Amino acid sequence: MNPPCAFCKKTVYPTEKFNCLDKIWHKGCFKCTECSLKLTMSTYKGFNKMPYCNAHYPKLKATQVAQTAEQTRLKKISNQQSQVLYHKDFNQAKGAKISVVDDPALKTQRAASQNQSLAAYHGLAQKKADQEMRRPAQEDEPEQEYDPVKELESAIGPGWGGYNAAGQAPRQIGSIHDMKVEDDNQGYAPQQQQQPPPPSGGGYRPPPPEPVQQQQSRGPVYRAMYDYAAADVDEVSFVEGDVIINSEAIDEGWMTGTVERTGDTGMMPSNYVEPI
Repeated sequence: MNPPCAFCKKTVYPTEKFNCLDKIWHKGCFKCTECSLKLTMSTYKGFNKMPYCNAHYPKLKATQVAQTAEQTRLKKISNQQSQVLYHKDFNQAKGAKISVVDDPALKTQRAASQNQSLAAYHGLAQKKADQEMRRPAQEDEPEQEYDPVKELESAIGPGWGGYNAAGQAPRQIGSIHDMKVEDDNQGYAPQQQQQPPPPSGGGYRPPPPEPVQQQQSRGPVYRAMYDYAAADVDEVSFVEGDVIINSEAIDEGWMTGTVERTGDTGMMPSNYVEPI
């Protein structure tokens, strides 16, 4: 039995049979659904098993669908794995300055190298620069006239002297009769004033001089090259040029000693002083 035509519903005989889109058509009935343009196998476009020409072919419109969390995650993973995005970033960064971020191992190594440098640890370069800036120029310093009286008063104290047996005023401080030189490092030491000779009989015999006190042993002597401020209770402070006596090395980089100017005894860095 011959089947009917899908367009006109009439019987289709084998001589005019046209099979397309899973349907049987007359050759003359195979037309565009919209404009009735006669179509062939090479010019038709099927939509929902109906023939259309190229001009009236239905165009699908995308509908907006809300993305779920899973779709967002998959999209992000696909973008990360995309070679197109990788090459785009590579071409944009080509020729640009690249900043390298320090990793923890590099930071630790850099901090260890800085701690190994005593100059950087104590800030010697900055301290030396500050001292040179505060130091006045040599030509600007006024020349001071040497005064032995002031030097003796600064070493012994004001009011040194004493009254004789007759209640007379003491001699002028700085007189050569009132002092004797013991040592260059010891300074001046006062002598007892001579008593007047007895009124009668016998020659005057001055009292025997007091025994000179033996100079105490000062041990190894060093001179400070830089200023140092004590950072702990067991350390001592000193300034550049101070003399350090009774020195003793206790550890690598540290020593004990006494500042001759102040009399303070304690720990100090050994790289701040030099032997003399």
